[in-house]
Amino acid sequence: MGFQTTYVVGGEVDKVKYVDRIKNFAQLAQPYNKMEVIEIPAIKGTYTLKYTSPDVATELLALVVTCSGYGEDDYYNLYVNDILWFDTWYPTEVKEGLYIGTSTYVYELDNSTTFRLEFHNESGTSKKVWLGVRMLVERGFEANPGATAPNIPSLPTTPTTPTP
Repeated sequence: MGFQTTYVVGGEVDKVKYVDRIKNFAQLAQPYNKMEVIEIPAIKGTYTLKYTSPDVATELLALVVTCSGYGEDDYYNLYVNDILWFDTWYPTEVKEGLYIGTSTYVYELDNSTTFRLEFHNESGTSKKVWLGVRMLVERGFEANPGATAPNIPSLPTTPTTPTP
C-alpha cells in the first residue's frame, strides 16, 4: 500500500521563503538589567520611583518589584510611559517577578521608556522598595555603570490625610 503526490513548482508555497520579523519574538541578544531603589520613611503617603530605559532599541523581558517591611495594606501602581500596567498591586513575602516576556516572547519598548512606580505606604512604616527591569538591548550597548544613589524622600509625593 502506498500513495503518490505531485507538487507544482511556483505556487503559493514558494512565495513564503523568508520571514522578515516575527512580532514580539526577541530580535536583540544582549541582556541588560537595571535596578533602582527608594527608601520610604515611616510616614503614610504615596512615594514615586522612576526609571528611564536606555535610549536604544530595547525589549522587555520582566519587571521585578521587591519590598522590605511592607504592611498588609501597602500597595503600588506601576506605569509604563504613563500607561497603567499594574493597578493596586500588593507586595508579597518574596521577590515578585512580573513577567512580561519569556525566552520566546518580549515586549518591544520605545527608546527611553519611563517606568513609574507609585508606592502607597498605607501602613506608615519605613521600608525599601526595589524596581528591577530585565531587558535585551542591541549587541555592543555599553551602559554607564555605577550605583545610582538611593532615592530617599523626606516627605511623600502625595501625603495621606489622617482619618479622625
